[in-house]
Formats: sequence, C-alpha cells, structure tokens
Amino acid sequence: MILSINHIQLVAEKDLAIKLRDFYCGVVGLQEGFRPNFERFGFWLYIGEKDAVHLITPKEGDSRSLQKSSYDHVAFKASDYAGVLKKLKLLDFPFEEKLIPGMIAHQIFLKDPAGNRVELNFEELK
Repeated sequence: MILSINHIQLVAEKDLAIKLRDFYCGVVGLQEGFRPNFERFGFWLYIGEKDAVHLITPKEGDSRSLQKSSYDHVAFKASDYAGVLKKLKLLDFPFEEKLIPGMIAHQIFLKDPAGNRVELNFEELK
C-alpha cells in the first residue's frame, strides 16, 4: 500500500542544480538540509523534517538522465496563500492561478529553472 510520496529526484548539471536549489528554497519555500556524502554533487530539500526533493548531477557519461521524459509536475500542499502571492509578486516571478471547480481549493503553478511545472495547492484562501 502506498502511503505518500517519499521524494522527487531531479537530475541536472551542477549550475542548473544550484539554480533549482535556489528556486525550490527561495521561491517555493523548501529548506536545504542534511544529505549523505554521496559521490555525486547534489542537495536534499526538506518540507519540515522530511526530505522531499533530491537534486543530483548525472553520472559521468550518462546522457539518459538529461533526456526529456514524461514528467509533468510536482505538487505541494501549501498554506498562507496571500503571503505566497505577495512573495511571488515581490520577486516578479511568473505564475498562473487556478480555482478548482466546486471546491474551495486554489492552485498556483510555477516553472522551475529546468522548465518543470510546480503546483502549490492551498485549501484556504486566507
């Protein structure tokens, strides 16, 4: 039985991995935290005490990790809708908002530096 998402892993060259870390921490609100001393360069980004996004560089000579895939987006449950909107506007960061028909829930969509879609889900609009 599946209980929840354990983590999302994104593979990118070092410069892009750093930009992705900055986006997921500075814009989305994750926090960089402990990561074991693996051979490849990377970061683990946390939601509270849980590692949620792993960023790593590709293995030497592995071109498969940099090819396009069917990955569509990662979704995070979020809070402080007004605060997030204010932050995105202050950063002049492009986003799209969507109401979920028949529900109070609201979504904000962003794109990270690699072009991956990021969805923030808010259950309240306060």
